[in-house]
Amino acid sequence: MLYRAAALLAALVLPGCTEGNGTHALAALPPAIGAEAVEFARNETWGSGPGGNETGFNVIRLADAGAELVAKGGIAWVDAQPGGRIWPDWAETPVPRDGFWMGRPDSAAGSYADPTVNAVLDRYGFGVDVAEDHRLALDTALNSPGSFYAFGPGGLVAVIVPATRRAYVFHAG
Repeated sequence: MLYRAAALLAALVLPGCTEGNGTHALAALPPAIGAEAVEFARNETWGSGPGGNETGFNVIRLADAGAELVAKGGIAWVDAQPGGRIWPDWAETPVPRDGFWMGRPDSAAGSYADPTVNAVLDRYGFGVDVAEDHRLALDTALNSPGSFYAFGPGGLVAVIVPATRRAYVFHAG
């Protein structure tokens, strides 16, 4: 009986959790930026343990006050914020034109002409479908000044876009 229950659980969970609630993405950000709600979450898992892959993309709405604090305080303010699972060193956009943001010719997805979120999400061949409007908004932020990004454990990336009152938390690994 126990083996049947374990097999059923594996059949339901391992092929992929295609729609997550994204609450883990909220915890990745410093509380002071005013993350209000997850507007979109797409998280999938293929396998588990060594050799397993997980990819996720989350769009988070920011409170007006939090977005204003980020915009006015700039990189110095964002860097000084405690909390969240992001490393403390934030950087300003545009992101560098390197293999991380543009993909590598030898990666599963190849390389892109400009830095893009798909280069990160598709890096190991286990990307997730992201709505075109979300992808375009993030790609624009990655290639324009005025936003901030940082890295966290396990390939986690966060981008704060004060102009649109959004934060994006995504990962592939």
